[in-house]
Amino acid sequence: PIHQLLEALGLSDTVKFVRLDPEGFDHVVVGGDRYRIPNGFQKFRERLIRGFPEAARPLRRYFATMMAIWDEILALPETIGWRDLVSAPFRFPRSLRYRGWTLQRYFDHVKMPRRLQAVLAGQAGDYLLPPEQVSLLLHVALVGGYDRGAYYPEKHFSHFIDSIVDSIRNTPGCEVLLEHEVKGFGWRGDRIASVETVDGKQFWARRFISNVDPRQTMRLLGRPVGTSRYRRRLSYAYSSSNFTLYLGVRDLDLRDYGFGSYNVWHYPHDDINAIYRQQVVDRDLSSPWLFLSTPTLHSDAPGLAPPGHQVLEVATSCNYDYFAELARKDRRSYTRAKVAVRDRILTILEAEYVPGLRKHLAMRVAGTPLTNERFCRAPRGNAYGSVLSPEYVFPRVDTDTPVDNLYLVNATAGFPSIGGTVGAGMKLYRRLVGGGATS
Repeated sequence: PIHQLLEALGLSDTVKFVRLDPEGFDHVVVGGDRYRIPNGFQKFRERLIRGFPEAARPLRRYFATMMAIWDEILALPETIGWRDLVSAPFRFPRSLRYRGWTLQRYFDHVKMPRRLQAVLAGQAGDYLLPPEQVSLLLHVALVGGYDRGAYYPEKHFSHFIDSIVDSIRNTPGCEVLLEHEVKGFGWRGDRIASVETVDGKQFWARRFISNVDPRQTMRLLGRPVGTSRYRRRLSYAYSSSNFTLYLGVRDLDLRDYGFGSYNVWHYPHDDINAIYRQQVVDRDLSSPWLFLSTPTLHSDAPGLAPPGHQVLEVATSCNYDYFAELARKDRRSYTRAKVAVRDRILTILEAEYVPGLRKHLAMRVAGTPLTNERFCRAPRGNAYGSVLSPEYVFPRVDTDTPVDNLYLVNATAGFPSIGGTVGAGMKLYRRLVGGGATS
């Protein structure tokens, strides 16, 4: 969908991407042991069988099921009609069978060894759920998408976003307006007529598309809409939030310490379910899993860091209420907790990856769930919209709403990630205006 969008905007030659290492675009480190995830399900399967010959049977069953479900996902029609529903048991048997399964249920079903569970679920941070909670089909969609290739914008994400914004602003009649907080909608009968901002400006249109959280969008309407069934659909739980740490590193090459054109997933041991429970339920970040990314090693294009510097991004999941309660009671306690988590992560990085890292830090910026809530207006600091467990994945919240000229496109009405939201937006665009992907 991203390539389709760039082609439609005439940006496919302006915004280019570099591919992360196909022999290991993600490295999963479990208890100090490193496993590389390559492109190619078969290659990954055979690599793991060589390392774990005693687990050949569950590995073959796992990859056979993943590939079969992925083929069915690719074959899903963009718009599902009655013929698709009638033929679904024959065309999509595995997707229907496993629709309500979690990844952990499947691991238990095939008797997957614990260490291999950790490796195969090593990208769990991409949906911020442990195997015991995440939808199996969502897991397949994630690993299937990455299996086709993992890419990074050649000139970094700022160039990617700025190019799209410039394309909009250079189109007659179009604009991107920042710092225009929406206060509510104006009605004309049973349709939306306008959007009003907190500073009193009004914007009129025939159709409105909201990328605001669906529940927040419905509250902005100022009146109840839809059936009780629709309102129940909006009673979803939110995804976990996250703690992020951005590090500017100088006088040190992270390639000498196990980093490169790939991401690293760090787990202190192989019970990922227990790790998530400790962090999110018990509010204990003393031994967290960590996502480690080095964008300055994904592309050598300038613009992200000064010469002689590199960037290391760190993220992990955490409990929203822990930080929110501290901030409400005492801002100083909140700040101390934020610094304590930051320092604990730095201690882990120095012990496990980069000895003496602190001496090479030119910059360190930490963010909590409250940062997400403040700057992204993400309810409860959520990272991925509604939680990606089986009951909330299929079906997702629809892009259509009970108001016939109001539509939703975001991580919940669609899927999280840039690819997920762009895909939902392109699908809605084609339906509203007709024509092909690049019309």
